[in-house]
Amino acid sequence: MAIVPRRLKRIEVHCPEYETTAMIRINDAHSSGVDHLEVDYRSPDHSHYTIGIPDDWSDQDLLELIFLPPRDPGKQNWPAWEIPAYHFVSSRLFRFWKGEKKPDK
Repeated sequence: MAIVPRRLKRIEVHCPEYETTAMIRINDAHSSGVDHLEVDYRSPDHSHYTIGIPDDWSDQDLLELIFLPPRDPGKQNWPAWEIPAYHFVSSRLFRFWKGEKKPDK
């Protein structure tokens, strides 16, 4: 359960990295007890993605992450919300774009 109340529940955005639409939801009833960011893509190559959200994250933190500009194209051209998992091997989001280090757990 989030320490900071969140009003953001769902947002649909264009995902230029995968050239598709991404439906992003906040699952505040995840079986782990940790809120999760869940993404469903309208693409045959990319379907579903989920990652834990730190309790101290606000709607502003989530929106900042979602709307980070795309990185340079290449092999590791992931949407910003996938970078913590795929680049840093983290099961939770963190503010990597602000220099925050990967969480220990």
